[in-house]
Amino acid sequence: MAFKRVAIFGATGLEGESLLEALSGMELGIETASVFAADAEGETAMFRGRPVAVKAPDTADFSALDLAIFLPEVGSDAALVDAACDAGIVVLDATDTLAQRDDVAMFCEGAEVAAGKLFAIADAATSHVAALLQQLAPTTIKRVDISVAQAVSVAGRDGIEALAAETARLLGGQTPDTTALGQQIAFNVLPQSADRAAAELEHNLSRLLGDNIAVIANVMMVPVFYGHTIMLRVACEERPDLSALRGRLNEDSRFRLFPNEDAEQASPVCLQGSDCIDIDQLYYDRRDETAFRCTVVGDNLRKGAVFNIIELLKNLIKINI
Repeated sequence: MAFKRVAIFGATGLEGESLLEALSGMELGIETASVFAADAEGETAMFRGRPVAVKAPDTADFSALDLAIFLPEVGSDAALVDAACDAGIVVLDATDTLAQRDDVAMFCEGAEVAAGKLFAIADAATSHVAALLQQLAPTTIKRVDISVAQAVSVAGRDGIEALAAETARLLGGQTPDTTALGQQIAFNVLPQSADRAAAELEHNLSRLLGDNIAVIANVMMVPVFYGHTIMLRVACEERPDLSALRGRLNEDSRFRLFPNEDAEQASPVCLQGSDCIDIDQLYYDRRDETAFRCTVVGDNLRKGAVFNIIELLKNLIKINI
């Protein structure tokens, strides 16, 4: 199937720019690409080397579209997503709106694509943890405890500009101005809302792994521009074979195990020039060998929602949705 008329909501953010660039190089049969963003009407976005006018989201005519993509920058506008769903078009939603619906499939790389037109797109942290844990038999996992150190780029361009400006002012002996993040992030750590960021991660990971697995999450924002660091503790029904798990990870091109010949320890800095999910400190829990711990480091932009959207579109073309 060709997606001739495509609309992207939240198109002016970092993920929007990345998605437009990726779509420009894909053979989807796109004839027109419409871009929408709140508070950006009158601006332009680039698609296939040409400027495209940015429109207000409430002006969208879903009856004139084949595909609507909602990125996190547009916010959780349930009414807007519902309007797209009601139009009977293909909807890919990364805002967590459709993720709350049990009748909508959630997609991340490697997931099977069922017939349908509505898809919830998993975020980067959920995708990376799911990719790792799917290397184990689902029936062996009882509980997952996860702590995520998010980069400021999860807040889009505002987050990056806030960290850069605050750092410059503080190093110059000045007090930082009030930023879009609300609190100082430079040389600081900001706990994220437990009823939002952590709850979304718990819900989405449970959907991908199975509702019988308990997921407990904590999320914080740290003064890093790109790349998240995730600390995991995974409790299993019986002692997992970590040697076999390392072997599977080594054979899977999606992963890099640390330490390796390039670095002793995984960190966001090591992500430069790599599309891999980095795994470090994989070992048995000292108090309970039916549990293991590890660190997961991944690029939250290049290997996040946009990557999942592109992978899903490739699958939809193959099965002719």
